[in-house]
Amino acid sequence: MLLPAAAAGVHRLKSLCPVRRISSLKVPWRRDAALDAAILRDRRYRLASRLVREVLLSPGRRLLLRYLSKRRQRIRLPVLVPTFLRRYPTLLSVSPPPNPVASPSPHLLSFLEFASRHHALHSPLLASRLAKLLMISSTRALPVPKIAAAKRDFGLPDDFLTSLVPRYPHLFRLVGDPGPDASGNAFLELVSWDDQLAKSVIELRADKEADVVGIRPRPNFTVKLPRGFYLKKEMREWVRDWLELPYVSPYADTSGLHPASPEAEKRLIGVLHEVLSLSVERRMAVPIIGKFCDEFRLSNAFANAFTRHPGIFYVSLKGGIKTAVLREAYDENGELVDKDPMIELKERFVAIMDEGHREYLEELRKKREELEKQRLQEAYRGAKVGTGIEDEMEEEGIDESDEDDDSEEGEALFTFVPLAVSLARAVPKTLSLIPTPGGGGVPARSGQPRAGGHGGAAGPVGGVWAGSRRWRIGSHCGEQEATAAWQGAGGQQLHAGAVARGKQASKHICISCS
Repeated sequence: MLLPAAAAGVHRLKSLCPVRRISSLKVPWRRDAALDAAILRDRRYRLASRLVREVLLSPGRRLLLRYLSKRRQRIRLPVLVPTFLRRYPTLLSVSPPPNPVASPSPHLLSFLEFASRHHALHSPLLASRLAKLLMISSTRALPVPKIAAAKRDFGLPDDFLTSLVPRYPHLFRLVGDPGPDASGNAFLELVSWDDQLAKSVIELRADKEADVVGIRPRPNFTVKLPRGFYLKKEMREWVRDWLELPYVSPYADTSGLHPASPEAEKRLIGVLHEVLSLSVERRMAVPIIGKFCDEFRLSNAFANAFTRHPGIFYVSLKGGIKTAVLREAYDENGELVDKDPMIELKERFVAIMDEGHREYLEELRKKREELEKQRLQEAYRGAKVGTGIEDEMEEEGIDESDEDDDSEEGEALFTFVPLAVSLARAVPKTLSLIPTPGGGGVPARSGQPRAGGHGGAAGPVGGVWAGSRRWRIGSHCGEQEATAAWQGAGGQQLHAGAVARGKQASKHICISCS
């Protein structure tokens, strides 16, 4: 038995050498290019699925295009809705003006029928997945709105409350009124506990190895550090000791564990590992996982566990949101090792998108060829036409790298080109424009330059050919007004101008020298 003085000394020694807490362990975050690329590859799919969902959830699966365009910010679409639909014409059909309506295309209707059959075929898998989520919950129940928020991550159909839950009354019971959009105060409860389902992916992997080898290994996590990743010595020692602790199943009752104990950390990592393993792509947005903090007994700082264990998880910052990725599910190239059966729906949807995009590119190629032929024909008559088509194709974006830009200037400019062409043809070929310091010019007969002229032009933005001289369209900063021809001493001299009168000066179109 220690004397009081000795006990005081031991207490003083403990205060000087405190035990290192889990929350104080710091691990540097390092970017994984392969896993980031896997998330970026799904960018078009996420944008298109959100846009299509707006139409499918509308009454009669029909929505006015102007209403769909107003929802662009909500679905976080980086380009205009009509532009996106032109790039992927096989997703939605748009009726002609004056009131265009967006509705599912024949390709999309065929996909929806296939998705319905696919969900029915794999309903046992989806039911067991949903039952596992309920068994992880401490109350054996989950709010319906939270399940609806994560239904696409787990491959559940949109109408899982009517198409999946009633087919398994021995597993699920719906309590309360979920409402038409599954946002009501309703809960989905687990009816009976199934010991066969109460096994995590890690435990099933140990059982499978036991069948092959004959000896069941101890269930544990697979640590897969990325190439070149370095852990400090104290962190390596902590991870080594932590992995030696017994595995804690996410389906076990752990209400007696201390929240700051290493065993509680083992249980937390087990829950996160199991939830990501149940997802279709073995990754989920961190805010979606955070919706289940109360039911899964996760702390408010649960997201730090992803960075504390870089050999098990990876947190990507791509797409404007934190995404937790299960490392062991991906290879070095960022591809899934074992694909979930529900991933086929995504692959079918992307195939429909690619088919429509190929048609769009083929149409642009034909436009370009037609433009080149038209240029060759007009070259003999000395008139350059169709520059607006080039601008339109650039604005549409043959290269998909401009999908983040919102530009309508190319289409706006194209509307002015026919007017400029008609004006250029009206000017005699013996006339040319003399440049002036203001940026504009005045017409003069060939060989007879004259000073002065029409000033104030802001600069060329397009052009047409008249005779052997190049004429350009300039944007004017003054008030729009109609200009007419005038006569000068020594002969008739014509200045062709086209302007429309407006309230506050917007644009002035004139013919100037290149």
